[in-house]
Amino acid sequence: MGTQKTLSAVVVLAGIWEVAAPFVLGYTATAAFLWDAIIVGLALVVLAGWAALSDQQGTDRGLDWINALIGLWLIAAPFVLGYTGVAVALWNDVLVGIVVAVLAGWAAVALGQQQHPRTM
Repeated sequence: MGTQKTLSAVVVLAGIWEVAAPFVLGYTATAAFLWDAIIVGLALVVLAGWAALSDQQGTDRGLDWINALIGLWLIAAPFVLGYTGVAVALWNDVLVGIVVAVLAGWAAVALGQQQHPRTM
């Protein structure tokens, strides 16, 4: 399995965690937190899973960049949706967002390097 595929598979795991986090960490009482986590988590699972299983490099790179943007959304979501007062939800989303943004961005860059190897 190539670097991009491995990184996308890890993003799938982050998506699964994001769906489970409100239930595991106990912040299901507010619909905005809950539905944001579920929708974003499912989007990560679908898009990163597609990137991990696809053999189309252009599609894979696009999906990885979309996942990186979703990671940035996770970082911003507590501030945009107003749940910075719920520390566990805030830190979960910020940390998962950082992990997703870094790994998905890395996957996209790694895929780009496979397509255009450097010459010495």
